[in-house]
Amino acid sequence: MFNFNNLIKLNYSKLTKQEKVVADSLIEYPRFVLEKNISNLALSINVSRNTITRFCKKLGFSGYSEFKYEYNKYLNHGTTIKSTDNNNLIRNIIDDYQRKLSEISNNDYLNDKDINNLAKTILNKNPLKIIGTGKSTPPALQLKYSLQTLGIYAQIMDSIYYSDDFSYLFNKNDIVLVYSVSGHSVLTNAIMQGAITKKAAIYMVTTNKNIKIPLKALFILPNVSIDNNFLFSNHTFFYIFNDILCNAIRILNK
Repeated sequence: MFNFNNLIKLNYSKLTKQEKVVADSLIEYPRFVLEKNISNLALSINVSRNTITRFCKKLGFSGYSEFKYEYNKYLNHGTTIKSTDNNNLIRNIIDDYQRKLSEISNNDYLNDKDINNLAKTILNKNPLKIIGTGKSTPPALQLKYSLQTLGIYAQIMDSIYYSDDFSYLFNKNDIVLVYSVSGHSVLTNAIMQGAITKKAAIYMVTTNKNIKIPLKALFILPNVSIDNNFLFSNHTFFYIFNDILCNAIRILNK
């Protein structure tokens, strides 16, 4: 069976700049291939479908379908071997979650100051707009409903038609909270650009430490796509962030 990380590294020097974006994204977020067809993958990492096809062919595959089939086998085979070595599956999964959770405090991914500042800003009653597209939509909705229990209304920016300019959706006094695992989603970034154009206060929740856009605060969460034995979802940690934020709001609002 192919070792895909080694295969990508061996062919890396042959790749174009855009093809290297595909390679880097798959090394950092290997589960993207399990979750996405070629169109959705292209949107998630901001490259063309043709770039992904050329990348697959340079690795020796006929196209994305064959690449995805073999890559899925590689990922699932590795996970199955690791997770069935003993009979303590539940304990092992909980331990791995706890290890990933500990990265939040050990690596200073989140801090009380930024969380409390966002909570205070939300309590100032400025319009709150939440951006979450694709698989990031459910945690965005969950925050909306949790805030409603605290008497706070938020608008979800998920079900909108694609446009060249989303600035009409935002105003300067808006608070904008963005959920994006990789920070590269074409639709998410296009909507967010509308908020940037209107100079709204933008906060982002992501696993990407290298966001190059103007933000009030960047909330980093652990990337569970790599360095763990199980099929975890990065979006699970979005829900944990929601709970942290809502509790900060509740405490400040006493």
